[in-house]
Amino acid sequence: MAQAPSIFEWRTPALLLLGLLALLLWGQCAALLAPGTRVPIAVKGQVKSLDSLGTAPATLYLTLLLHNDLSQPILVREVRGTLRYGGRTHPFSAPAALRDSLLYPWTELTQPVAVALRLPPDSLAQLRTVLQTGYPAENIPDIQWQAIYSLWEAPGGRHKARIMPYFPPLHGE
Repeated sequence: MAQAPSIFEWRTPALLLLGLLALLLWGQCAALLAPGTRVPIAVKGQVKSLDSLGTAPATLYLTLLLHNDLSQPILVREVRGTLRYGGRTHPFSAPAALRDSLLYPWTELTQPVAVALRLPPDSLAQLRTVLQTGYPAENIPDIQWQAIYSLWEAPGGRHKARIMPYFPPLHGE
């Protein structure tokens, strides 16, 4: 004659599920009790446009865009990056006037930036062609940049904006 399962065997899966549910609720309550410990990534940046490519001295002018999707103001602390092209790295940074700029909730800020290039004339002409035609060449320029910000309420904090990889074609020359 078969023996019925014991109460311990029967309740084990139910107790495990109940324990997991309690753990999830505990985690949610902890997040609600300490909301300032984690900042959502809601400040976005992208290269909005390439305005021109000057020849003397060789300078690429671009416009950076920062967008604040947070429900509180932020202070833009630093914007810097590099353009890699032709085996060389060309660093740039936003003007000091951008530092400590206040960006209100759900607003955008555009900032023109000049990237000084150290390229021979033939490489400069090739870069102009690549940028105007949408990168058909094998030597594609790569731009990487970052924006550091802090919350208005916590000015000592440092957070990175999420940067979109979009790099638009050159217009306006």
